[in-house]
Amino acid sequence: MPSYSVDSERSVMLATGIVGDVKEWAVDAEGRRRPSDVQAIDRDAEGNGSGLPLWGVEVVYTSSSWGRVSTCTALVSVPLREKPSVEAFKPLVFEGLVVDVSVNKAKGLTERWSASGLKAAGKGAAGQAAA
Repeated sequence: MPSYSVDSERSVMLATGIVGDVKEWAVDAEGRRRPSDVQAIDRDAEGNGSGLPLWGVEVVYTSSSWGRVSTCTALVSVPLREKPSVEAFKPLVFEGLVVDVSVNKAKGLTERWSASGLKAAGKGAAGQAAA
């Protein structure tokens, strides 16, 4: 799965005002992966990471494909000590913003956005960024 760094200061992303906790994935009795009730923690496969809880910050941005511009929404996973407070339709600037792109079973492209911190948020407090 290719990963791309995104310059958050040049790519305008607006907060929708929706923020929630990112859930850990668990395997159910039938062997299917599903989100659990437990909030995910920032760590990689080797257990490295900040150890901070992950928050999903919903954003709106514009995208262009084959000359057609459209509005997209995405959920950016960010490790922060506390739930960030973001104001709807105010610009956000993320630290270490990355998008992972893959092809799903229906042969469509999917994006998974993540950041290492939240640098700036409109007028509201951004919460505490990852250390």
